[in-house]
Amino acid sequence: MIMEGGVRAEEVGYQLKFSKQELRRCIKEYSGKDIKKGLESLYHKIEKHTAENDNRLQQVVWQFMQEEFISQYKHYEDLITRCYPDSSIRLEFTIKDVLDYFTNIAMSQKA
Repeated sequence: MIMEGGVRAEEVGYQLKFSKQELRRCIKEYSGKDIKKGLESLYHKIEKHTAENDNRLQQVVWQFMQEEFISQYKHYEDLITRCYPDSSIRLEFTIKDVLDYFTNIAMSQKA
């Protein structure tokens, strides 16, 4: 990562390939709709790789995935805040959105 190479967090935005415009472009590629679609795909993979009768294992894995996703979300939000301190750039979805995605996907699969 660039900050590990000696560049201070507040200087990252001044690097050509890490400009605010590039960050905005990258964020636009991952809308809430795309995230939900990816999570649905992930849920189906979890179902595929766990025993059909082991619903508890599926729940534990899904809960772990949710916690890990939120942890990474917070990490990226922190990086954006530290590297682009005077910008109002944010991810296009919130933690509440993520929690809703996880809950709705799990509930729709039980029906």
